Amino acid sequence: MTDNTAWQLEDFVDSLVVELDKTRETLAVKAFNKPLSYTVKELALDLNTFPSYDGEQIRFLTAQPGQEGASKVTISLNSITDQQVRATTKRPRGTTDVTIDQIDVDQETRKKLRKLGVSSVDDLEQLQERDVDLGQVSGNEIDYTMLAKKIQKSRRNQNPPTIGAVSLSIADDDEPCLLIEGRHLGVDPTFQPVAVVNEVLADVLATSDRELLIQLAPGNALRADNDVVVAFDQYSVVKVNVRT
Repeated sequence: MTDNTAWQLEDFVDSLVVELDKTRETLAVKAFNKPLSYTVKELALDLNTFPSYDGEQIRFLTAQPGQEGASKVTISLNSITDQQVRATTKRPRGTTDVTIDQIDVDQETRKKLRKLGVSSVDDLEQLQERDVDLGQVSGNEIDYTMLAKKIQKSRRNQNPPTIGAVSLSIADDDEPCLLIEGRHLGVDPTFQPVAVVNEVLADVLATSDRELLIQLAPGNALRADNDVVVAFDQYSVVKVNVRT
């Protein structure tokens, strides 16, 4: 007799579903040359287990033959169509969505968010669009001002500013400027970028996702080597060396 290892309900059900999906795929192939075949309409299992709870997760240990005191767990699996899935579940997360596991918050906050059915930033934004007061729902146990900043930081980390080229340009008033070209440069319209050229503060004339135009301060002529520091937003500060 081998010792049993504890298992979680999610893992157990996932394994059953995968096996049933394989059966359906086999039937799809057999349908081409077998007019009649057999399938599992419904699946029901009765398990004798010893459940345990560690404060976060429930685990089950299957009872060995002859063991007493086990609890009976009945699991029934029914089929569901693709239309039912679309009608009763949210759409899958997109490639740009950020999960709560990617946000730099403590584990307790993640647990509270999951209890509210929030697993991603997209979930939070949908609730905000519906004007749901999450503070009242959670008993004001979550600092949503802090959470919003963490979300912005996490999104910025996924799309950091990338500088492709720096060139000398002339502004409309014939003043010399530095043109920085790249990607994900100006992503926060509420933040005015700050630029320092050779330790002298410079004015940022224009900013966009692809370009940033810096006006050189009077008397701050470019040298052979120039240090340019740009704070694109509160989470992105970039330093580059520009040679002329």
